[in-house]
Amino acid sequence: MNGEYLLSQTPNANRTKELFPAQYRDYPNGVEYFDLYSPPIVSLYSQVFWKGLPPVPLPADVVERYAGKGMAVVGFEMDQVRRTATGDVSVPISVAYNHHFESTMVGSKARLQRMDVDELNGEEKAHFLSMGHGLPKDVWVARNLKAGNAIPTSQSFGGANGGEYRKSFHGYAPGFAQIIDSPTQFQITPMQIDTWNRDKMNLTGPTKFVPGPVPRSSLAPTHGADALYSGLLECPVTTRIRKVIDSAYVSRMTGSCEHSLQSAAECFEAVKAIFGTDNVTDDSGSDASKPPGCSVTRQAALLNVNVYFNMLQSSSLPNCGQNISRTAAQVTPSLVEVKVTLDFHQEVAKIELEGPASVWFGVGFNATAMSDAPWTIVVDGFGKVTERRLGVHVAGEPLPASLTLVSNIVAGDRRKLEVTRPFAGATKKHYTFSPSLDRLDIIQAIGGGSEFAYHTQKSAASLLFAPVGNPGASGACICAKTSAPFGSAKGKLTYQPVQQPGEAGKADVINFDNNCAPQPRTDLLHMQNPTCDIRTYAGGQIACHHMWSLLDADQEIPWVDQPLEYHLKFRFWVQPYNPAYHTYVKRTTWGIASPVEYDVPRCHANIEGCAQSDDGNWVHTITGTFKGGGHLVAAHFHCHAPTCLSVALYKCGSSTDACNSKTGTLLCRENPVYGGEGKVDNKNMDEPGFILQPPCLWGAPEQGLEPPPDVDGIFLHAVKTANATYGHHGEMAWLQMYYY
Repeated sequence: MNGEYLLSQTPNANRTKELFPAQYRDYPNGVEYFDLYSPPIVSLYSQVFWKGLPPVPLPADVVERYAGKGMAVVGFEMDQVRRTATGDVSVPISVAYNHHFESTMVGSKARLQRMDVDELNGEEKAHFLSMGHGLPKDVWVARNLKAGNAIPTSQSFGGANGGEYRKSFHGYAPGFAQIIDSPTQFQITPMQIDTWNRDKMNLTGPTKFVPGPVPRSSLAPTHGADALYSGLLECPVTTRIRKVIDSAYVSRMTGSCEHSLQSAAECFEAVKAIFGTDNVTDDSGSDASKPPGCSVTRQAALLNVNVYFNMLQSSSLPNCGQNISRTAAQVTPSLVEVKVTLDFHQEVAKIELEGPASVWFGVGFNATAMSDAPWTIVVDGFGKVTERRLGVHVAGEPLPASLTLVSNIVAGDRRKLEVTRPFAGATKKHYTFSPSLDRLDIIQAIGGGSEFAYHTQKSAASLLFAPVGNPGASGACICAKTSAPFGSAKGKLTYQPVQQPGEAGKADVINFDNNCAPQPRTDLLHMQNPTCDIRTYAGGQIACHHMWSLLDADQEIPWVDQPLEYHLKFRFWVQPYNPAYHTYVKRTTWGIASPVEYDVPRCHANIEGCAQSDDGNWVHTITGTFKGGGHLVAAHFHCHAPTCLSVALYKCGSSTDACNSKTGTLLCRENPVYGGEGKVDNKNMDEPGFILQPPCLWGAPEQGLEPPPDVDGIFLHAVKTANATYGHHGEMAWLQMYYY
C-alpha cells in the first residue's frame, strides 16, 4: 500500500537492506491482508480531532476464517484517505497532521466498552498513560470475557504512530507477530490537527504547503523556504486557554513579597485565579513607580482588574500599596453581589449590595460561617435595612445602626442598595475596616420570604482588595505563599470556547500533571525545560484536545463552510498463528523525556544542551537513563517532524554508573528520513518537512538482522537530538519497543 520500507541497520547486523523483505507480500510462509477504515474524521481549520471512535467490524470472511483460531499480525500499513467514487485518495499530511493514534483489536472473547476517562480504574488508566500520549475525554476499553485464555483476546497496535506513520515500517522480522484469538472488531483513537489552507492547498496531493493563520505563540516560520510546516502541529498555548495554577497566592496591601512571582505569564494567570475574573487588562515592562513583580489595581467601576508585571528588581522600588487613597473589592456573580470601596482620606466604607427584591438577603463580614458571629447587614423583602450579630444557626442579636442609606432601588426582580459607614465600628460587635485590608471573607444568605427568618440558600466568598487606580498609587502585590521549586507547580488548563461555528460551546478543564524526573533519568528538570512546570508551559499535547481550536481567542476560525472529512485506512498483514513458528510479541514504551513531550529551545551558545553542527545549524540534545526488560524485537523511536534529527539507544549494565553514549554499547540508532529529498518511493508521501522513521529490527541472520538482545534488568541510556534553528513545542522523545 505504501511502497518499500526503509530500516535502520543495527551495529552488528550485516546486509539488512539487501536481505530483509521490504514488502510484506515477500514474507516467508505466505501472508494475506485485509483493509479497515476508521469512521469519518471531520474538522475545520485549526481544530484538533482527538476522541475514541466507535469500533468497526473486521471483514466477514476474516472473522469466519479465524473463528476459534489465533491470528498472527506480522505488520500493518496506514494512510489517511478520502473515499471517492473512483477509489481512495490520500490526504496530504500537511493538510491533516497525525499527532498520534492508538488502536485496539478485540476477539470474540473480549468486548470494547466506551468510557469517560473519569470512569477508568487505576489499572486501565495506567495502561493508557503508559502509551505516552495522555488521555482524551472518552476512551474505548478492551475487557476480556474469558479469564486464562491461552493467547491474547485483544491487542493494541501503534509504534511510529505520529507524523511519521505512513512510510514507517510497522512490522517485525519473520517469525515474530502480535497474536489475537478469534478477531472480530477494530477501534482507533486518532489525534489529528487540521492545517489545510483551503485557499492555497489542494487535497489531491502532492501539494505545496502554505501556512494558514496561526496563534501569536506559534514558533514556526511562516515565510520563505523554512515554512514547511504549520505552527499548529506543536499545540501552542493560545489565548483561548487559561492556566489555573495550584499554588496559594496572596494579595498584599503593605510591605513586599517574600516569594515573588517569576514570570508575566504566571502573574496574569494568578490574578485571574485569585480575583475570580477574566476581566483582566494585563501589561508588563520596566516601571520604577511600581513594586517589583506582580501588582494590581482596580478601575473605579470595579468590573476590571489592571495587572502589571514589573521586570525591574530593586530595593528602591515602591512597596505594595504605597501612596494609595482608595481600595475596592467585588464579588459577582454570587447569591448577593457585593462591592466594597474604602476611602482612606475620609475613613469611610461604601458598601453596595444587590439581591432579590421580594425576599430577604444578608451579608456577614469577616466570617466563613455563622459560628464566627459576624457583623451582618440584612435587607428584608420590603427594603428595610438592619444590622445584626449572628449566632450559630440563630438570628443573633440586633445591633445599633451604623449605616447611612445612600440609595435603595428596585429594578425588575432585583434590589440594589448602597450604604456608607465609618471604618470604625459603632460597638465592639460591629466590624472595623482597616486601610491595610487585602482580603475579607464574607458569608451570604437568601431567605424564602420577605421577613428575616431561616435561610433557603447560603454561600461563602472572599473580597480581594486592590487600589483603585490613581496617579502615584503603586498597586497591591500578588505574591506566592510559598516559592514552589521549578518543576513542582501543577494546575489546570481551561479551554474557553469563543462560540464560533463548529466550535464546542462548553469549557474544557484538563489537568496539568507533568512530572520531570531528576537525573540520572532525564535532563529536562535541571535544564528547566518549560514543559516541566505549569508556570512556564508554552505548548504541547496538554494544550490540544478534541474540537479545541489552536487559534487565539480574537482569531476567527476561517473557512467554516469547508469542513475536511476523511478516514484513516489500515491494512493488516496476517498469517494463521502457529505456536511452533511464531513468537508472541509484546509492546512497551520508555520515555527519554519525562513527560514524553518537551520543548526544544531556539538555541544559542548560552543554552544548555545546544551545540552547532558542522553545517552551522543548531542542535539540541537531551538524554535519559532507565531500566529495560525482555528480548528486543523492534524499536520505533517516536519523534516529530520538523524537529527530530536522531535517537540512539545504548546498553549500559546493571547500574547507572557511567551509563552514557561513551561507555555504553550501541543497540540502535535511528535517523529519520525527511520528505522532499527524493528518498521516499511513494511520491504522494514524499512531502517536504515530514518524516519516516526507519525502525531497528532484530531477528534471524538470514534476514540480515542481529539476534534479539536481552535487556532484562539492564540499564539503558538514550540520546535524542533535535533541530534547534527554530524553537519547538511538544517534541516527542518516546521509545516504542516490542519484545518477548
